Amino acid sequence: MNSSHPALIISITIVVFLNISIFSFAEEIKLEPITIKKPQAEGINNIPFCSLEEIIDYSSSIDLRKRSAFGVQQDVSLRGSIFEDTAIALQGIKINDPQTGHFNLELPLTSADLERIDIFKNSQRINFIPKEPKEQGFLLGAGFGEHALWEKLVSWNFPLAQAKNRLSCEHKISKGGRQDTDFEIYNFSFHSLWEDEQKEKKIEFLFGSTKRDFGADSFYSSGYPHEEEHINQRFYSLLTELKEELFSLSSAFYLRRHSDKYILDRHNPSFYTNYHTTYVYGLKTEAEFNNGLFLSLNMDRENIDSTNLNKHYRLKKGLALGMKDKKIGRFILDFSAGFDYYEQWEYLENLCLGLGYFLSDELKLRFDFDRIWRAPSFTELYYVSPANRGSTGLEIQKSNNFEWGIDCFPNEALTSTLSFFLRDQSDTIDWVRDTPVEAWQATNVGDLDTYGFDFYSQINLEDNILKKLSLGYTYLNLKKDSPCRFSKYIFDYNRHKAVCMFEFGLKGVAVNLIGNFSNPVSRKRYVTFDLQAEKKIENFILALEGINLLNRNYRELQDIAGPERLVKISIIYTF
Repeated sequence: MNSSHPALIISITIVVFLNISIFSFAEEIKLEPITIKKPQAEGINNIPFCSLEEIIDYSSSIDLRKRSAFGVQQDVSLRGSIFEDTAIALQGIKINDPQTGHFNLELPLTSADLERIDIFKNSQRINFIPKEPKEQGFLLGAGFGEHALWEKLVSWNFPLAQAKNRLSCEHKISKGGRQDTDFEIYNFSFHSLWEDEQKEKKIEFLFGSTKRDFGADSFYSSGYPHEEEHINQRFYSLLTELKEELFSLSSAFYLRRHSDKYILDRHNPSFYTNYHTTYVYGLKTEAEFNNGLFLSLNMDRENIDSTNLNKHYRLKKGLALGMKDKKIGRFILDFSAGFDYYEQWEYLENLCLGLGYFLSDELKLRFDFDRIWRAPSFTELYYVSPANRGSTGLEIQKSNNFEWGIDCFPNEALTSTLSFFLRDQSDTIDWVRDTPVEAWQATNVGDLDTYGFDFYSQINLEDNILKKLSLGYTYLNLKKDSPCRFSKYIFDYNRHKAVCMFEFGLKGVAVNLIGNFSNPVSRKRYVTFDLQAEKKIENFILALEGINLLNRNYRELQDIAGPERLVKISIIYTF
């Protein structure tokens, strides 16, 4: 028997008898059957997570590749896409880093700030929605766990100058689960919201910051186990909204600054160190009319100043028009069409179409089509090293995404959905080589076809000890036409993934057990179990959380071990 089993039994016993759990700030993603473009029904209420970014891994459609735990750095694959392909947004504003997609999931929020996550699978977008500030309230949290983990959290809601405000600060530090994966993280946010009494005018300001210093053992190359990285990101957004009798007008101004110091060998920094700084700033404006029609304009600029990539910038301008949730009898229509203009690649079209038909009040058929594209990152264009080489001649990657589905919601206790999808992708960008000794080269490798299906079902059993049961499953298959023998990213995907959640409740105790089964095509399959429990006593929440309870040895990335078991205890006080 594995020597870790006694520790596991003790951990589970503590969970059951102490009935406590970690921060439960992420509210449930609900199914909106009447809206075509809403995410599928996947609950994330009272679940274990070490960082906000890790919550999305409880969707069977998402394969989150963790280089280290606690959201230090991780890549997201949505229905077989590589980490560069998925658009990450905060409050509807895209926050992808133009240097590299490895930095896309660095959310500048604390654990007290998240309201919900919207996953738009067919259009390959994930939108993180922060909570609105409240009139008043104070939260104090602290936690400790294995690997010398310490966490502290403070969040304060307060009124000021007729606006509701929230100020949050979070600190995490640990020696890491393996050598050279130690980290220290600071997250800070300030969120302010002003609305008139009729809620016809709104001004909203959000500032978020994350600072991460960490050991990066084999993060980018298995030949360098002593890598180190220092990251600092700041995000600013100002949103305004005006509602009139016939239309509403909304605007968003935003700025994202990201700096990265990368050290190849932390024991010999002078050997190889790179500095990168990127800026993304822009404006989005949208006018929506009472009949559902809308017109949107956007403009943003991406800059980079790098010791390896040099200085570059690009300007994008876009226009789109369409209709939202137009009901015609039993049909519901949702569409948009537009284009973006890049100087280097000129005009690039966007098209989205959603069509739903209600066979009955409990059964809906739907169809989605998305024509999307992505520009190469600055790393894919300009990076030069002995192991990796970019290419300035890369073309835009384009894809036509199709989805057919059926939603069944006979009552409030049962929800089920089934989706079949196909992605027809051209000019696919990947890093490839012909022999193991050659450098990886960024190249347009040709066409890529991705197809499969999603299934999700949830049952609510409120009058039983078992309160909720859900199962999500995704099957994927990829076909690629490429003359190159070795591919770095494209074929590293999950063929099968299933996520099962059991939510229990007894005498004020909430317990959640989650099983995650993954079967990658190029790595060994694995099963992990996470457990979370919670007990509220007046203004206190006692919490205990277990990640990878069976302490499975597995890999979410080639040459990088998955996170080891982590058990941590927390206490939260609110007033």
